[in-house]
Amino acid sequence: MWHRKGRNFLLLTEIFFSFLVLFITGTLIIEGLRDYYTPVGFDYSDLYEIDMSRHGEGKASSLAKLQQLRPILASTPEISSYSFSSSNTPFSYSTMNVDMYYEEKMELSHFYRVDPSYFETLDLELLEGRWLQKGDVGSPEPVVINQTLAERYFPQQSALGKRIGQFNDKNNMQVVGVIRNYRQDGEFQAADNALFRFHNEQDTTSEVPGKILLEIKAGADPAWQQQLMERLNKVAGNWTLELAVVTHMRKAKAKMKLIPLIALSIVCGFLVFNVALGLFGVLWYNISKRYAEIGIRRAFGATESSIRWQMLGEVMVLATLGLVLGVLLAVQFPLLGVMNVTTSIYAISIATSLLLIYLLVALCAWYPSKQAAQIEPALALHYE
Repeated sequence: MWHRKGRNFLLLTEIFFSFLVLFITGTLIIEGLRDYYTPVGFDYSDLYEIDMSRHGEGKASSLAKLQQLRPILASTPEISSYSFSSSNTPFSYSTMNVDMYYEEKMELSHFYRVDPSYFETLDLELLEGRWLQKGDVGSPEPVVINQTLAERYFPQQSALGKRIGQFNDKNNMQVVGVIRNYRQDGEFQAADNALFRFHNEQDTTSEVPGKILLEIKAGADPAWQQQLMERLNKVAGNWTLELAVVTHMRKAKAKMKLIPLIALSIVCGFLVFNVALGLFGVLWYNISKRYAEIGIRRAFGATESSIRWQMLGEVMVLATLGLVLGVLLAVQFPLLGVMNVTTSIYAISIATSLLLIYLLVALCAWYPSKQAAQIEPALALHYE
């Protein structure tokens, strides 16, 4: 093998880069599958959203209009529950983040300004404590966090009663409840920190809600949509109100999330296919240069089986050398936090990539090795 180091180096390099591409692609796919089959923390099956564009109208008059919208929503029989919310609703393209502190530990968290009815509208699951309610104002401000943030701040202990806050005041909030993991983008987002604050309409300094979420009763007549929007628009005046089905928003978000992964998978498949062709060609060329050696071995009594397994064994040794280098590089990913996924996902991806590469190499080497084992000694010695 050493005397053929030039050709073997090419083979080793192809195997090394094939493993890396499979490892990176596999990590993304495995993480995506794990997220897809993990509960999202809310029910969006009967959810609608109304987006409110105020066109620069002042806070005081905007808050007054919101108060006039509430009776209309409450009197619509098809609506089982509704909630005003900040603009970062499920599957929207809006996010709101804030640096949160517990003592000296900082965590970047999504945060949401919501009504007390948000819990019922989205069918959230409470793990401990209570949800937000009217009157949750003052200092410290009552807040609800999700399971991920609770585990990162308070591992192996209850989060209830703990004081957290922002940079300018690290103790101005108090945790009153913990919900199950809430993922704004649903199945296409990894578990992340989330914090919920009560929207106080009496506070003209706070942000005006940008969305209304509606939970619609099963079997509702679709005519409610036009009727409701006509009534709301009469009160909203110059505002622009747009009604959207949240399940449709999810589909649009899914396409945006899946297209890059599908493109990467296609590129990976194309690369692996070309590597397979290259492996096959290199192996065939190596064997054609060893006809005399194989003929001599056959003349001295070597069986077809022993020749075939020798060829396969040599390729597997080369594959192992290339894979060892690839694994040494891959194990640096979790140590350096390159892709920000759990160690178990890296481990599964490494094991899967190793299996696929060994299978690919074995398939590419099988036919050339079989042909080499069938060489007749008298014919092979003519090549020398």
